[in-house]
Order: sequence, then structure tokens, then C-alpha cells
Amino acid sequence: MGKGMKYVASFFLAVISLTCYGQTRSTGRQNLVINPDFEISVYCPRFGESMLSVAGWYLSHIYSADYFHTCVEPSQRFNLGVPRNMFGYQQPRSGNAYAGISFNGEALVGRLSRPMVKDSIYRVEFFVSLADSSDVGTRFLGMYISYRAPRFTLDNRRLISRFTLDHPPQIQNPPDRFLIDTVNWVSINGFYTAQGGEQYIAIGGFFPFHDSLVKQIRPQRTLTRNFYRGWERHLGYYYIDDVSVIPYGMNWQTDVYYLLRYVYFDFDEIELLPESVDELNRLSAHLKRHPTYNINIRGHTDNFGTDEYNQILSINRAKAVVDWLINVGEIAPERITYDGAGSHEPIADNQTEFGRSLNRRVEFILTDTVTNMEIRMPTR
Repeated sequence: MGKGMKYVASFFLAVISLTCYGQTRSTGRQNLVINPDFEISVYCPRFGESMLSVAGWYLSHIYSADYFHTCVEPSQRFNLGVPRNMFGYQQPRSGNAYAGISFNGEALVGRLSRPMVKDSIYRVEFFVSLADSSDVGTRFLGMYISYRAPRFTLDNRRLISRFTLDHPPQIQNPPDRFLIDTVNWVSINGFYTAQGGEQYIAIGGFFPFHDSLVKQIRPQRTLTRNFYRGWERHLGYYYIDDVSVIPYGMNWQTDVYYLLRYVYFDFDEIELLPESVDELNRLSAHLKRHPTYNINIRGHTDNFGTDEYNQILSINRAKAVVDWLINVGEIAPERITYDGAGSHEPIADNQTEFGRSLNRRVEFILTDTVTNMEIRMPTR
């Protein structure tokens, strides 16, 4: 098999595996970032369109992120090879590839494998290393998490001159640390509580260039001259590798109904599917962290079948979750109650298959026994 066919084959195998993500998840915590180490590409990177080949990351060429891989021939004019390339020398943190951006006016943008769940806590991390060609290192580099890809304004050279963000990037490098290590990979990480529905991540500086943002590491070069001549790569170019957004836990509150989004049943069945385990593990861990919480599980169905049948089906689905929490999650039975609403509380249109799939769901509500006891106690 030729080199080109090898990359095409690996790319489509990755697409197939990502398409089946919901059916093949293991019981471990899963990274929502598609192709987090940039290993899957359809062909070797070519200057000017390098991210076009990378599964999960290419959204627009205007973001200007670059792609580096060991498959690139050293003789290529604009060398995007690994470990040596047009910006310097760096081994990947893992595998054979990494991405790269200038912190000023460029971004690495990708789409998560599924939207974030409201009140879920995610651990976010990515690794960076400053390229040898850089004159400066910045202290403002982070990740912006959003419902849509970040908007931008172009200058007369068709390059990004300004990002328009709805809010500041949620994950940031510590403001007292300049990222000037050209040898090692440095972790930028943090925790993020989802508002619900976020599915895009963008890594970049997101601030206009200013001397206060950077630390000069080559004093003999004039920053203003380099910048206005368009030599942005000398200002602060970063390699990026091993990006992760991993569900960490839930910030579930009491007295609020929540949907178990990733608890699945086959049509007309009451047996939990294996891909339900991740969310049930998080729920049981949350109950163990809050021993005064009790939980009520409520099952729902679509409107196929009679009311009597759907009522029984919804109760049995709720009971399947209860049985898992007791037998696998090791939650005391006296902390759990359950019931079913049948098809009487739809949240979507039952006239479409998509709507019916949303209505086939399991919800829960937490109550705090200590709080409830305090409310019931008479005051003097």
C-alpha cells in the first residue's frame, strides 16, 4: 500500500470509529476531543492547507493553524516535518504529529464528539512548546469553549486581526507564567463547568499583540519591526499536542430535575446498554460524595403503545437505573425511590423519530435530607 493510500485508509477508519463513538465507549473516562494527538490525517501536511487533512480539527483555513508530521520530506520548501521544521526542532509529546499556531492572530479550532452536558464538570488540558524561531513567549494562551466556532475580523491581508468572543477563554495559562520553554512540553489545564450544549474548542492567544503580554527572549531583534513586516512566526509560535476534554463529574444541585443524557435503552427494552455506564458511574460517585442526598428516578417513554403499556415500561426503565445504582454503584436502597410517567410528559414532538428518541428518557431529582429536616423543624 502506498503512503497516500495508507493515510486515506487510516483517516476513514478513524471516521468510522468516531461515528460509532456512542456505541463503543468503554467504562473509562472518555476524551471528547476528536483526534486529540493529531495522528489521524488523510495525507501529509502541505503548506497553506495543512489542517485540511486532519480529522476533527479543520473548520476554516483562515484560523491559520499548521500541521506537522513525520511523513513530510525534509526537502520540502515550507517544511512541516517532525521533529525538524520551518519553525525549529521539537519531538511530539506523543505519536508522530502535532499542531502549531502563532499566539497572535491564529487559533486551533475543533469540534467535540458530542455537546457538553449542563452542570457537568470537565477536566481540560493541552500541552504547548515554544518554537525555536520565536523572539518572545506569551503569558496569555488558553482555550475558548463555546456553542459555535469563534468569530473573527480579517485585515487587508486576509489574516485574522481580531477575535470576537462572547466571553474570555475559560482555560488560561497562569498569568504570572511566561511560556518560553523551547525544549519541554508545558501543560495548560483547568476545570470547566458546562452551561450545556457547548461543542467547540479553540486554542489561541485571543489578545491583540502588546509588549505587556510577552517576554522577549531575543533582545537583539526589534519586535515592532518584525511584527509590522508580517513576521508573526518570530513573535511567539507554539507547537500544540495532546488536547483533552474529559468528563470529570457533575455539579448537580438539589430540587432540580436532571436528564440522564447518556443512559440508553434499545427500543421497547428495559435493559441498560453498556454505554450508559459512564454517566451512571458519575451519578453514583456524586451520591457518595453527598451522603445526605436521596434520589428519585423517573422513567419516560414516547407515545408508541397504550398508556398502560408505556406506564409499565417507564417504571421498569427507572427500576433498571435503580438496580444499577444499588448493585454496581453501591448506593443504599433506602436512599432511592423511583416511578414512571409513561408518555404523559413529552419534551419533544412525538411526530418525528428524533422527537420520540428525546422523549424516551430517564430523569432524576436529588433531595437533601438534612435541609429538608431543618425546614420541617419548628422554630421557637
